Amino acid sequence: MQRLILLAVFICSFLACSDVRPTAVNEDDSSISLMFYNVENLFDTVDDPDTYDEEFTPTGSKEWTAERYQHKLSQLGKVIASADSHMPDILGLCEVENALVVQDLIESAWFKKAGYDFLHVDSPDGRGIDVALIYNPNRIQLSLASTIQSKLPVGDRPNTRLVMHAEGEFDGKALHVFVNHWPSRHGGQEHSEPNRLTVAYNVRQKIDEILEKNPEAQIVMMGDFNDYPNNKSLMEVLSAGKKGDGKLLVNLMWEKHKSGLGSYNYKGDWGALDQFIVSQNLVDDEGADVDESTVEFVKHDWMMYVNDKGEAYPSRTYGGKNYYAGFSDHLPIFMKINH
Repeated sequence: MQRLILLAVFICSFLACSDVRPTAVNEDDSSISLMFYNVENLFDTVDDPDTYDEEFTPTGSKEWTAERYQHKLSQLGKVIASADSHMPDILGLCEVENALVVQDLIESAWFKKAGYDFLHVDSPDGRGIDVALIYNPNRIQLSLASTIQSKLPVGDRPNTRLVMHAEGEFDGKALHVFVNHWPSRHGGQEHSEPNRLTVAYNVRQKIDEILEKNPEAQIVMMGDFNDYPNNKSLMEVLSAGKKGDGKLLVNLMWEKHKSGLGSYNYKGDWGALDQFIVSQNLVDDEGADVDESTVEFVKHDWMMYVNDKGEAYPSRTYGGKNYYAGFSDHLPIFMKINH
């Protein structure tokens, strides 16, 4: 049976790699493209003695081998390349183990012609998962401005993922990009909510600081917030709402979530856990603006698993200890900002 599984993985990897098209770089100077993707446990195969990653090793419970790791890289690249005619200029990631896996991703077949660079910092998260930011330096220059650390009030693991804050310039104005992976809903939404309220408060403090120094700063938040657009952490603490409601920030996934679309399917219900949130000046029809027609959850039939009830879920890599050789349990999100 193990030989059959390995053979299937090899065949899938070969087919995915053989489907590689030229990774065209964006040559349209009037826009930049952005994507965010929760890549569902992108771990290498080496046991890190400082984190709880033993299950993602060849001898661990998930039997995480080099073949499965390489297949995962190929699967992720295929999804990322499918969003547009060229690879994204800015790509936020969460659930990456370390800088090595990010480096391996940008050196894989789907990426290697695009010339990416990336930003990464190790988080104090117990499992060792981090956020990262990949970008095309020929299109935009980004540098690490700060990280935001939060101590969680609920649960036995007070350390969570850092929020990454990168800074660059677009259309002659400062551009601030925040990559988020807020605390999970483990134990239920109500029980775990104080953790996300804490992170939201700390991020809001940084945004207020930026806007106080430079009211014209362009802000893009992307991430898996583990809350929906209408939850307290986003609506009240972060002050992110739908366009036109007077909040400090605009949540571009508000209307999509309200209509039943989303990036994550929980027991048959879609919801927008993964979101783009931007400053008001990126939707005011003056200067650089989000092309709202491009804001989407990237979803193709080949990315989906359909159960015997006809319900479609993102085809994932694992379900518990069961290996499914899919992509991720989340859909990525995509958008463009025009000059």
